[in-house]
Amino acid sequence: MLERDIDPEILNEAESRMKWIIHKGKDILYEDYRNLTGNQIAQLVPAITKLTEDKDYKGILLLLDFTNSFANKEATNAFGESGKISKDRLKKTAVLGITGVKKVLLNFVNRVSKVDAKPFNSEENAKDWLVS
Repeated sequence: MLERDIDPEILNEAESRMKWIIHKGKDILYEDYRNLTGNQIAQLVPAITKLTEDKDYKGILLLLDFTNSFANKEATNAFGESGKISKDRLKKTAVLGITGVKKVLLNFVNRVSKVDAKPFNSEENAKDWLVS
């Protein structure tokens, strides 16, 4: 389970990495994990999950961007836990920046969390799929 007492600085950074974008008239929650290490990702994931829970979002179209980021076991586990908690709030999840071995990690997270996130090479294609 995700820790509830999260450092306020990490919560602030998490909030700064979340934004709502509109694509073809539909809201998409964009989470920016670009240029981060696995440990940084592992710290942010519980904070972003907490913010999403606190606001009681439902039916979320989620776009995650991992361009130039590097995951590790801690980040993968954090996403697995987050997915278990958030899966009922998520309608669809698209992921950017997943290449090579990162696809293996995404498959693991999908199996653990049952989120079924789909990797995309372009933001436009990801957004089109989310709103389709």
